Amino acid sequence: MTPHSKKAPHVAPTRSRLLIIDDEVAVLRLLKVMLSKADYEVVTCESGAEGLRHLSNGVFDCVITDAVMPTMTGFDFVKSVRRLPQFGSIPILMLTRKRHRQDVKKAVEVGVTDYVLKPIDEHLFLDKVELCLKKGMGKRHVFELQISGPIAESGILLNCLILAISETDITLWTQVPISPDQDYSIKTKIFHEINIDFPTLKLLRCELVPAAENRGPGYEIKFAFFGLPEEDLRKIRAWIQKEAIKRKK
Repeated sequence: MTPHSKKAPHVAPTRSRLLIIDDEVAVLRLLKVMLSKADYEVVTCESGAEGLRHLSNGVFDCVITDAVMPTMTGFDFVKSVRRLPQFGSIPILMLTRKRHRQDVKKAVEVGVTDYVLKPIDEHLFLDKVELCLKKGMGKRHVFELQISGPIAESGILLNCLILAISETDITLWTQVPISPDQDYSIKTKIFHEINIDFPTLKLLRCELVPAAENRGPGYEIKFAFFGLPEEDLRKIRAWIQKEAIKRKK
């Protein structure tokens, strides 16, 4: 180092700022502790109206809202947010005990980014937050198993392969891309193996990838499991762990 040279100042990485809305104070406290430990900056409030005021007066990277609240429900809150052009792309994660398919469908229609069922599984919840912030590819909080062999055979109106499955999502490879506005269906043995009903899927990304072993160039497609019941989550986790142990033998 020359006498006149200076070290560049150290700039600490900016923490993601999250807004949490829930009318249950105990839930707010739990989530604040959980997310603060994961190095997020957290702001909490107890109503949708208060949440809208926070959004108008501050900058947030992601919103986490309860579904069932007095006066303004989480669904009404999300509708109000999505009507504002400046918040059209902010990730919104909905927490709820409502597990019927019509509730999941309603959440998709109003503009929810992802859906987490209560009681909250910490690993799944943190992974969903990471994925909402588009930071989850390198930092996973849930168990994931690379898929190969006969069970990886699948289809989205065409032949494709399952590359990986986790408690939050499933990754496939195919020769053609798909987009969110396309109709598609998937046929696979894997959910029968796990012993769960076929989950509701939401397209997260579709990216062109180069050729790899045993397959040519194509598209890697990731679907999120939307509104997955806790019982099914446990079954996926147990299946992944069992298969991982088998492969070590």
